[in-house]
Amino acid sequence: MKDIVIGDAVRVVTPTGQVEWSQVCGWLHREPTSIAEYLRLTTSRRQMHVSAEHLVATVKGGQVNFVKASEVEVGAPLLECDVSSSSSAGSVWGNPVLKVERLRAEGIYAPLTVAGTVVVDGVAASCYACTRSHKTAHAAMKPMRTMYRHNPEKMAQQSHVGKHIAGSHKYVDVLARVAGKV
Repeated sequence: MKDIVIGDAVRVVTPTGQVEWSQVCGWLHREPTSIAEYLRLTTSRRQMHVSAEHLVATVKGGQVNFVKASEVEVGAPLLECDVSSSSSAGSVWGNPVLKVERLRAEGIYAPLTVAGTVVVDGVAASCYACTRSHKTAHAAMKPMRTMYRHNPEKMAQQSHVGKHIAGSHKYVDVLARVAGKV
């Protein structure tokens, strides 16, 4: 995550479970030197480090669902992706969580992609945290995606000096304040 820059193409998963490439159009939160608490979600094939409030993709009845990482329990099927090839088409499957652990690590990163999702360590996640609805958060971030489409250079120059949430994009900071999250 620390090496990603605005404009990079990264793997994402669509709501129907297809693996695609999508551009990073901004940072919702970025604090490279901060120490934060994370969960390590371990399956038989992958380990994902994620904040407790971040939405991760699970599979139930063939449907992709986004839930807070803090709500993921042992046995919950995380949506994993085969990202070994450079082609768009990648396989996805649900793989049960074997272990949930807490840890502290350096760096807080929440990139925003045009698709609103991102594949992290081979596991699909939403770009959004501190919400219950991926769909609502994605709609709320439309102004940031629109700004990127019209002026990617300006988006790349945006600072992350939120008044209420350190390291957050100003737009995210304002939304959180309006929603009463800070």
